[in-house]
Amino acid sequence: MVRYVWIGTMLAILCIVLYIPSASPPERFTEVLRAEHAASREIWGPAVADRILRRMLDIQQGSPPLSEPPAPMVHVGQQPAVDAAMAAQMTQMSMRLFGNPYFRSIDSLFALAAYRLSAIIELLPLLTIFLLVVAVDGFVLRQVRAKEFVAHSAEMFGGSLIAAIVLGGMVAVSAFLPMRLHPMFFTLSLLAMLFALSRAIANYHVIR
Repeated sequence: MVRYVWIGTMLAILCIVLYIPSASPPERFTEVLRAEHAASREIWGPAVADRILRRMLDIQQGSPPLSEPPAPMVHVGQQPAVDAAMAAQMTQMSMRLFGNPYFRSIDSLFALAAYRLSAIIELLPLLTIFLLVVAVDGFVLRQVRAKEFVAHSAEMFGGSLIAAIVLGGMVAVSAFLPMRLHPMFFTLSLLAMLFALSRAIANYHVIR
């Protein structure tokens, strides 16, 4: 069951990345990004929101946009007329291919996903502290149940693990959706995922 949930999440992300750019114009992703940045400035403050935006721009600079055609190859010496005409046709074809709205929508989609990833990176200190707390709580609760000779629930372990994978998959899928998300959405979803993992740890059942 866990494997099927994981495969379904990966397929959903693939379908979103391939389909949504064809159904939404580039302006839609830019509009959502601006709205989320304005909401982040209102909730987290201008300093945090601008830091998230700078991190997103750094991520964008690390990878060239897909809508930019590849650089033409440099040839030394004079080219025959046929080769020159063919090179010009290939350059025009590349510009038409990579400059179409689909590739520009993909660039805008990845810009929005990079902004949301930057917001999640900003939450890493909080998530790390919460992860340590829930991990200790899960291990302590498991040890207490073992001392009290209370049987661990295999159903609770499986359900908690599946819930954690579903929440993590929901966060991954939501990062690519061209719809405005509240800045607290990723925070609450990831905290809920970590809590579900702690319940899985507390109910981990070893089959002997």
